[in-house]
Parts: sequence; structure tokens; C-alpha cells
Amino acid sequence: MSPILAPTRRTLLKSAGLAAGALATPALMRSAFAAGQLTVADVGGAPGEAIKKAFYEPFEKETGIKVIGVAHDPDPVTQFKLQVDTKSYLWDVCMVTPDHVMRLTEDKDYTVPLEISGPETADILPGMLTDNWLGFSVFGAIMAYRTDKFPDAGPANWVDYWDVEKFPGRRGFYKGAWAALEFALLADGVEPKDLYPLDMDRAFNKLEELKPHVAVWWTSGAHNTQILQNGEVDMSDTWSARAYAATAAGAPVRTVFQGGYSTDGWSIVSGAPNIAAAQKFIEFCLKPEHQGAYSSIVANGPTNRKAFDFMPAERAEVLPTSEQNFANLYEIDSKWWSANYDAAVERMQEFLLL
Repeated sequence: MSPILAPTRRTLLKSAGLAAGALATPALMRSAFAAGQLTVADVGGAPGEAIKKAFYEPFEKETGIKVIGVAHDPDPVTQFKLQVDTKSYLWDVCMVTPDHVMRLTEDKDYTVPLEISGPETADILPGMLTDNWLGFSVFGAIMAYRTDKFPDAGPANWVDYWDVEKFPGRRGFYKGAWAALEFALLADGVEPKDLYPLDMDRAFNKLEELKPHVAVWWTSGAHNTQILQNGEVDMSDTWSARAYAATAAGAPVRTVFQGGYSTDGWSIVSGAPNIAAAQKFIEFCLKPEHQGAYSSIVANGPTNRKAFDFMPAERAEVLPTSEQNFANLYEIDSKWWSANYDAAVERMQEFLLL
């Protein structure tokens, strides 16, 4: 969906202000937690609509428990913690990344055990189900190129991407540093297993080589789709669903699954009024037929291997967790980025100003 964000002063102040305002409306909270009702915080937008169709609506139909979906901040950790600390609840369940979960459990555990076990977990990809988190939506940080520029074959890896003689053309590159530093190191010969901790000096030295050839430093997923779709660039690093969006719109864009991945998932807010219903909802989201429905709408990969049985075979070609694509992806180290995000972004901003 979007990169993992560590909290900055701006996002903390924004989250605190929004949460404080919301927590000052007890009547609204009483309404949100009516009997037979569950409130789930997701990322909103197009993914939120897909989540509604694939998970919320069928869960309500099967159980009679109404699900209210609300959008949370890009970094929901402060909102999540405030609800628990003040015992003033707006959500039962929240969509979070592994990085968020680390920060929600480092000093005090703000989450609830999911209590999911048994044979239904056998087909979940390794690491996608923990005591307090279920991953259900995997996105790749990868590359894409336009086939009208490279009709035979474009760049196949990050060494190729840096090779401006063999693959001349306008390049896009992510302005925010997240995942982009890994690409620079891969281009410099670092093996995926040796990426972390990231050597930022080496990464920025390699970025210096590419800098003169970057036509657009993109700033968001929507921006990335736009530059691939309208031909502002001939190739770009990208997030898998964003490249697919350009292709689905008719642009001659080919996705290359070389890079990393991260995962969005569900955790339960500690002390929330509807914990039993929340546990039931998350177990529902584990099922392959529902993950298959979700990944048929949004081009993010399911975490249940059997989900591919519930979608057209050709859909697997564009999803990060299909067997042929997942083998070429490494897990982006959430712990490293949580600790170093602000420093990396600040250094990227300085790099772009020089």
C-alpha cells in the first residue's frame, strides 16, 4: 500500500490532535460500540473499499455482526496507544504493519492475543501470523518499465537499472528513501541476505551515479502510477499494486518482481469492548476464499497459499506472493526502518538538494 512510516514530530502532533478530538466525544464512542457491532480502522481509499467488499460485508452476512470501517492516520500507533491509555475506544481492530506492532509492544503491550491455532493456519506463509497480528496484504517494492521503450527486454534487476548505457531512458525514483536505499545497495552488488543493517554511505554513493538520470523523484503511490501511465518515465522503482494500476489502465507497463516486500495486517486494541468479535473477524480474514476475493480486487498478495485457488490463474502473475514472484523478494526489515526512518529521509532530502 504505502511504505512503513516511523513517527516524526509532525505525524505525532497530528495523530495526538486527531485522537484527542475524537476521544472527547463519548456519545460517538457509545454509538460506535453498539451491541453486535465491530469498528475496524483501515487505510481507507481504494484498499479500504476492497477490504469492505472482501472482508467486512461477507463477515457481517455470515455472523450478523456489523462492521464499521474507518480510516486511520498513515501512522496509527499514537492513536492506537491513546485509546488504550485513556480507556476511550474508537476501534476494536486496526490495520498495522510489523513495524507498528513492534512499537505497540516495545514498552507496554497495547495489543490482544488473537488466539488463532489449528489446521486452518497450515497454509499461512511463514511470519504472517503471530500471537497478536495476522498479515493479509503483501505489497512489493520492485521495478517496472514501459514496453513501448523496451519492446524486447527491459532491465531485469537493479544492476541493469543503474546501467544507463545498456538501458538508456528516463528513470523514476522514490524521493522518500524507504526501500530505495536497498535498491542502490543491490545495484552495488550487495546480496539480499546481507542488506541489513543498511550501509547508508554506500547506498548514497551509488545513488550519486543514478541521480543525473532520474527524470522524476516520485512522492506517493498515486504519483508513481501517474508517471508510469503517462510516459513521463521509461522505468521506475514502484510498489507492486501501483505498477499494476498503470497496466490495468491500459499503459504498456511491465512489472519486474525484483526487490522487497512488506505486509499489512490486523491487530486488536487492548481493552476494546468487542474483543471476542474482533478475534472472530481476524480468523475470518485468514480464510483463503476471503483473501482470494481481496487480492482479486487489489493487486496485493494474499498470505494464505490456498487463496490462489479462489482467483483466476492469470491473477497470480501480478501478485507478490505467487510462488514465482515471492521467490525473488526479500523481507524489508521493519525493525531497521523503524529505528532509522527519519535519519534516512533527512539524508535523502539533503542528497536531493545538492
